[in-house]
Amino acid sequence: MKNSFVQSMAWLHTWAGLVVGWLLFAIFVGGTLACFDKEIDDWMRPALHGVQVPDRPVFDRAIALSRERAPDAHAWYVTAGNDRERAMESYVYYDDGSHTRQALDPTTGGPVPDTAGGDFFFTLHYNLHAGTVGMYVVGFAGMLMLVALVAGIVIHKRIFKDFFTFRPKQGGQRAWLDGHNVTGVLGLPFHLMIAYTGVAIFVANYMFAGINAAYDGDVLKFYEEAGDLYERPEVGEPLARLHSIDALVEDAQRRLGVPVTWASVHHPDDASATISFGGDHSRKVAWNLQQVFYDAADGHFLHQTGEPGGGYTTYSYLGGMHMAQFGGTSLRWLYFLMGIAGCVMIASGMQVWVSKRARRVAEAGALSGYGLVQGLNVGVVAGMPLACVSMLLANRLLPAGLADRAEAEVAVFCITWILAAAWGAWRDRRGHGWRDLFAATAAALAALPVVNALATPDSQLLATLSRGEYALAAVDLGALAFAIAYAALAYRQKRRQPASASRAPARARAQAAEAS
Repeated sequence: MKNSFVQSMAWLHTWAGLVVGWLLFAIFVGGTLACFDKEIDDWMRPALHGVQVPDRPVFDRAIALSRERAPDAHAWYVTAGNDRERAMESYVYYDDGSHTRQALDPTTGGPVPDTAGGDFFFTLHYNLHAGTVGMYVVGFAGMLMLVALVAGIVIHKRIFKDFFTFRPKQGGQRAWLDGHNVTGVLGLPFHLMIAYTGVAIFVANYMFAGINAAYDGDVLKFYEEAGDLYERPEVGEPLARLHSIDALVEDAQRRLGVPVTWASVHHPDDASATISFGGDHSRKVAWNLQQVFYDAADGHFLHQTGEPGGGYTTYSYLGGMHMAQFGGTSLRWLYFLMGIAGCVMIASGMQVWVSKRARRVAEAGALSGYGLVQGLNVGVVAGMPLACVSMLLANRLLPAGLADRAEAEVAVFCITWILAAAWGAWRDRRGHGWRDLFAATAAALAALPVVNALATPDSQLLATLSRGEYALAAVDLGALAFAIAYAALAYRQKRRQPASASRAPARARAQAAEAS
């Protein structure tokens, strides 16, 4: 019975991981980079480098721009610049659920050149840029990841010993399996937490029976009641005049007890419009859901959210654990390193599947699904990092005034990934796919600081270091560090190929001798 159970868990671990492995790799890469999404946003807006964020945010200019562009929107929402991302972010939300985003200069309120920024990786992480459908796909992948992790714990008989066992010189399946075990055990608590909390964030969307029964399927109404938010029904009359938002900031900060970091106007084209303010999430693990509301016509105080109940506090705590907005830079680096461990765990796990079946492929001449998995491993695992670097290079090389500049950066990412995947899968027939893409990624990473210095001299490494903008400098330094790592991987692949090639004729001669 024991052997049967362990074997079934091994089967479950293998196939739960393999079915969504490539998807999970993309999700993990997006989430790992999203640990520094605001810093990436800031790096990708060189027009603001060197700009000092004012001590007090200026919301009126940003709201005036939103009113000019979308007077009949459902809501206008503006975030203030901060020490992680100096740009103000202006969002316009429409009744159909769609929204637009525009970055603004924190001192003048004027627009700055558009970029996909770190927000691209954040959105890729939680819904693959596919809206509600993508959110469900990511949720399904997260559930299967939990299944694979639990099954992996069951089948590990030497979980602590595996943590200290890594034999890369042996190559092949042994090296891949050791890498899978080491990174899996190293990040096990983190991986369990991140998978569970990632699913739990959208629990209201996955388990909607209660909301259907109590709120007739209105998720927003559920969140309004659970979070003690304030909403007024529209009256169908135009708002005569919008009260100054900047004039309300001081009172809002006094009531909240923390600095105001965002402001919004709901139903801005209706006399029922309200102005709301809130703070950031950096002071506690649980999300900061406290808000204050004012009448948009005359600015009189309307409502302040109370302390949420136990259930909603638990939910916001789980969400805060996943998003890691608390704890400062040190915690984000920890999440980043654990995210890299997760990427390696997933990639090496899929390669273990390929390595275990390589001998059977050589003996049988073919194996159903083997070539597909092998090609997808190269294309996804080695192709996606190259696409990410290409997007950063495109940010510096595309003209600042280009229309739809953010979409052009995303297009570069997608085209690079497609071409890299096709090249890697084709070249892997001769054993060169991994080497080629690792080498190309190393070259692109090494080129990033050079291109940055040539295209935007004020943003080059020495300039940012001299101004004390260490987050900007970390992008260049990180690119150089990863360039060395990818160059080492490419060199290792190159060294292994001659040895593999010399062993292949020997195996063929031995097989021929046995057949005769």
